[in-house]
Amino acid sequence: MIKQELIGILEGLEGDSFIEKYNEGYDQAVRDCLIAVKQLDEPKKTVLPKKADDFIKEGEGIGSDKVDIIDSAISFARAMPNDEFSLWFKSNRDLFVDAVSNGYKVKKEQLYKVVIDHKYLVQLFSGRTDARLVEYEELTNWHDSAYKLTESVIKSIDERYWPFAVKVEEA
Repeated sequence: MIKQELIGILEGLEGDSFIEKYNEGYDQAVRDCLIAVKQLDEPKKTVLPKKADDFIKEGEGIGSDKVDIIDSAISFARAMPNDEFSLWFKSNRDLFVDAVSNGYKVKKEQLYKVVIDHKYLVQLFSGRTDARLVEYEELTNWHDSAYKLTESVIKSIDERYWPFAVKVEEA
């Protein structure tokens, strides 16, 4: 139950006794509880890297429940010990279980633009290493995700581009 649900339940309660003093006391107790609940802090959601979010989403996509996703993560880490997710999972099991159980946010990866001689590197297709340099004026033809790239994407295209990467400031 989240805080808003509890507030809704408390606001819907009312004393239904024939004794007026009882109802007044009951209503006062409910008001006091409401004041206390409204002062509670919302629990902070666990922050997971994109690779963990991808693993969870893949499990949800095939209809797995939370327990199955956690079991799959354990099995996957044993079967593929050198995979990027497995390496992260081995040292973050409790964090992963908490995130799957109670919700999470995805850590935003730093984005970069690669600028060489006033031209911008554009990834032609997401998930592939096809890329080319385009003039600034051409950028309007491309979605942000085509030229605002993560470090790993830039290096997968060609590591020689990395020295030309410039951080993209968040809006």
